Amino acid sequence: MVTALRQHATNGRGGSANGDSRKYDALYARYSSHAQDDGTSIAVQIESCERAAGRPLKHFIDQAKTGRTKGGRTELLRLMEEAEAGRIKRLYVYKYDRLGRAAETHVLVEDLEQHGVEVVSVTEGTNALARGVQLVVAADYSRVLAERTREGLVQRHREGCWTGGPPPYGYRIVQTDDGKKRLAIHPEEAETVRFVFQTYLAESIGLKEVARRVRERGVPTRLGGPWGFGTIRSILTNSMLVGEVRYLRRCFKLDRATGHRVPRWTDESRHVVNRDESLRIIDDETFERAQAQLAANRIDRPREAAEVRPFTRHLFCAGCGGVYYTRKSSNAKGSYRYYACGRRQSHGPEACGNAASVREDKLLARIQAAMGAVFEDMDGVLDEVAAMSREALDANRNESSRLKAEIAEVDKTLAGLIRVLVDPEIEPLAKRSISRQIAEHEEKREGLRQALESVAVQAVADMDDLMADCRQAFLEAKANFAGLMSPAQVNRFIAEVIGPMVVLPNGRVVQKETAATDEVAAAGIAGAGLEPATSGL
Repeated sequence: MVTALRQHATNGRGGSANGDSRKYDALYARYSSHAQDDGTSIAVQIESCERAAGRPLKHFIDQAKTGRTKGGRTELLRLMEEAEAGRIKRLYVYKYDRLGRAAETHVLVEDLEQHGVEVVSVTEGTNALARGVQLVVAADYSRVLAERTREGLVQRHREGCWTGGPPPYGYRIVQTDDGKKRLAIHPEEAETVRFVFQTYLAESIGLKEVARRVRERGVPTRLGGPWGFGTIRSILTNSMLVGEVRYLRRCFKLDRATGHRVPRWTDESRHVVNRDESLRIIDDETFERAQAQLAANRIDRPREAAEVRPFTRHLFCAGCGGVYYTRKSSNAKGSYRYYACGRRQSHGPEACGNAASVREDKLLARIQAAMGAVFEDMDGVLDEVAAMSREALDANRNESSRLKAEIAEVDKTLAGLIRVLVDPEIEPLAKRSISRQIAEHEEKREGLRQALESVAVQAVADMDDLMADCRQAFLEAKANFAGLMSPAQVNRFIAEVIGPMVVLPNGRVVQKETAATDEVAAAGIAGAGLEPATSGL
């Protein structure tokens, strides 16, 4: 809230201090996540658009982004913001399908045109009917291409070739005499795989203990991180270790909101299975014993639906920087939720030395008390906003004085050029050069004048309006805070008002930017007076 008020006070009610109302021409370029180059690479698109425009253009470029959604295409989103602000006059694209697929692109182009932007395809023109036909063709091509790609990968799998991505632990990718890439056993990793199975089946121990023993052997993981129970489980359940290679176990669905491809497990009937004894590392009996032991050790309890807790993704470990995750604990007094370092929970004390945990209800009570005190001091907060507003106005006055001085210098230069221009003894060729200089300085003066208007000092009445707006926003925030009920609502409030927090080894919780020293930590809003969970909370 304070940040928002600061921005309001800085920008004022008349727009950005550095705003420029002059419009410009731009181009948008993109190639898909398949990184296919059919003559429309980024360089080709830029060159074609600027050749059609006859001059350099402002670039908005999304590299390796799918056109099926706006989510994740940051440059397209920035382009739309610029268009909505009225800053773009004309937009060039190589083809309309660079903006997206058929249905979405129609909407995008209409939105751009409503904001006064002329959209030009340098290869397809501006005709609306032609645009619709081209987009439908592009959408159908994308669908057919996806089907052919999937069929080709299935065929490669059936031929025993590797279909892409990193191989499972215990294997490597080799190129055979026929020029194709295939899986082969990685001798060193295969030894670790056998050790994992032998250790797990020899004693009644858990996956974390197996991971600890692998770490003691000094064996690195693929990415160099510590071994955890998740890595051990993925090895123990990998059917490839008995020569069974499965394809299409999962597929990826596009999340249109984010633009990310989200994995989804597929039904077993869709799996394409190959048997390859050359890939066997574990015998069938050992593998089945491991599956039976995993099933016997599994605790059958109803799984809770995923729930966003008040501090989910807001608490971080001061020791390793990892996220603090919630867990339940019950005793004679009742059930409680604690937050502890996720890396330590997954990989053991060797991964992180910060053993501090915090109890959810205690931390929430401290934050509620601190925020309640803030809301009770509305006049103090508004005084701070007024002080920031006065600082912003002083800065605007200084900027205004600077711009006026520059305008005066330009006016002086223009006067000198005009005197020379009307001198009858000046040659016509020189006069044309002087005329160009006058035009350039007049354009510069107009830009300075517009900038001066945008930073004009606000009247006292505007300050009163700002304070009234701030007071109303403060009261609304106070009402929202009082009405918080669900953990998800509290989570959003913490994200917007408090921000990320760090748990120190002594159990104190402080805002992330104030965690550098113990002195500052002692003054942290969330951590003041909060005792470690390990000391009796």
